[in-house]
Amino acid sequence: MNIRLLAKRNIQGNAQRYLAYFFSIVLSVSIFFIYASFIFHPDVVHADIPGGKLISRGLIAAEIVIIIFSVFFIAYSNAAFIQPRKKEFGLLTLLGMSKSQLRKLIYLEQTMVSLISILIGVGLGFLFSKLFLMAISWLLAVEQPISFVFVPEAFIYTIVGFILLFQLLSLFSLFHIGNAEVVDILKDKQKPKKTPFVSKWLVALSAVCLSISYYLAYTLSLNNSYIRVLPIVFFVLIGTYFLFSQSIVALCSRLYRKKKSLYGGTNLITQTNLIFNIKDYSRLFFLTSIITAVILTAAGTLFMFSADLKKQGMDNIPQAIGWIENDASIYSVIEPSAVENTLKEDGFKILYEVNMTGVPITHMLPHMRTGEPNEIRSLLISESDYNNAAALRKIEPAKLSGKEALYIFPYGGLDYQFVHRGEQKELHFGNGTIQVTMVGQRNQSIVAPIKAATTLMVVDDQLYHEITADVPLKDMTRVRGYEVKDWEESMETSSEIEQMSNNHNQLQTRAPIYQEMKQGSILILFIGLFVSLLFFIVQGSMMYLRVFTNLEDKKIQIHALHRLGLTKKEIRQILSAEIRILFFAPFLIGVIHAIVAYVALSNLLGSNLFAYSAMVIATYFLFQLLYYQVTKKMYERAVINSIK
Repeated sequence: MNIRLLAKRNIQGNAQRYLAYFFSIVLSVSIFFIYASFIFHPDVVHADIPGGKLISRGLIAAEIVIIIFSVFFIAYSNAAFIQPRKKEFGLLTLLGMSKSQLRKLIYLEQTMVSLISILIGVGLGFLFSKLFLMAISWLLAVEQPISFVFVPEAFIYTIVGFILLFQLLSLFSLFHIGNAEVVDILKDKQKPKKTPFVSKWLVALSAVCLSISYYLAYTLSLNNSYIRVLPIVFFVLIGTYFLFSQSIVALCSRLYRKKKSLYGGTNLITQTNLIFNIKDYSRLFFLTSIITAVILTAAGTLFMFSADLKKQGMDNIPQAIGWIENDASIYSVIEPSAVENTLKEDGFKILYEVNMTGVPITHMLPHMRTGEPNEIRSLLISESDYNNAAALRKIEPAKLSGKEALYIFPYGGLDYQFVHRGEQKELHFGNGTIQVTMVGQRNQSIVAPIKAATTLMVVDDQLYHEITADVPLKDMTRVRGYEVKDWEESMETSSEIEQMSNNHNQLQTRAPIYQEMKQGSILILFIGLFVSLLFFIVQGSMMYLRVFTNLEDKKIQIHALHRLGLTKKEIRQILSAEIRILFFAPFLIGVIHAIVAYVALSNLLGSNLFAYSAMVIATYFLFQLLYYQVTKKMYERAVINSIK
């Protein structure tokens, strides 16, 4: 028997424990290799693929995320493998194995597993990279599918990178066991566990941090998001950590004192195990709840944005075809008859059209960040023109009288108030000036937000006619627009209309912008799906490792309980309850974090995303439930089959 053979047999003997770890590493390596194959693909490097450079940047970011996540997972797993085997290492030391030989044994075990994982991961990645390239080709709608070629850089970066990563983390994991004394190693499992300490101050800190983070997320808006993201993440991390290390312990202790429920069924054993293991569980609960929140938030954001893209397009671009004429007396950009004929020839039905005139004006508005007054251009329009267009878009009409005015800002995601009710404002048009009283601001668009018509100032019809009475038509601006049925299919028609126009900067078509955003969002969703899947597998693997690292201790406890008279049915109830807490306690907290993030996203997009968020959470729950059932069956079989 030599150390190499002993390492091999140790791996075989601990195959059940290594299973989830091995599967997670294989998946990480496979995804990393597939992404690297695209990044270093000759067609992408030489810019022969439209949009290839943009996708490669996203994949590089995903590669970095995979590496960082792999570092934490491998470090956690190495510690999880070593901790339950301390008694085994102590016995080997007593039998004459030196510390250097013990380090070599652990190093060989981890190296063997890592090399096998890397080779299988690269092999699977190479096999499935063809499917990935076919999917990307379809999503990019390229004429010629991306060719499947051998990419040496992908092999080099994946194999060398992961080998170095494993070697460094393996070396770090050796110091703890290598420097421990034999007596400490042998008695590590015999040390009695103390009741965890609970600090009321830390419980309060947890509640305060989570409350602050939830409030910041709930009141998040487009104009303050850039300064709130980091504080939200900071308070969530602090609050969640102390929630599991302190607040949950306090809750369990309170439940433990309720004797009536404690003595019902197997609650005494389940709650006692939970209280005395909560210190060990707290770090795992913290990590898995944060991972759950990250997965749900990231996957949900991508899915919601993709699903809500059509509505966003219609909100931000009011008509399928829209343009402005700086001289309202002529059509210099494009003739309306040309637009109508093109749409009808291509089989598109015009649902309604917009035709209004306005006067370009200037006025002062505060800058969003500095608050300093700036001169802004807007288009002055009448109340009746606004209400007619608003009715077509099913928007509440304006109600003005006298010298009242309503400011229209076209972007609903930005809730910054440029004007306030009752504020006096001077409007400058040509050589004239008029003072109006603001009734408020609406963040919504009714006509194409282009040039002078980007923002609107609505006034009473009588006041509008007084202002424009002496303004010639050539000094006014005309806004035209056509809403089209099935506009998302009008890519070619929109391109044809754009080519007919004399000024592209004053014409806006919805379909090309929508299709470009849709293609980009699908690509991001496609890439994010793999990373989210990896996160989910790794999270489940951490739980799996936590369950099976204490398998021998659990067998000893169950044997004792069985001798005291507990039936196998009651033992299954105890095991199921413990695994259920392990899987679903952090899941519940992660879901709460994600729901708060969904609310913030709904506020940013100005949409009700409840149905989409429910679909994402339900899908994740089903996967979590499946993972739980598989782990529970394997764990129960391993424990109960050992009962004689």
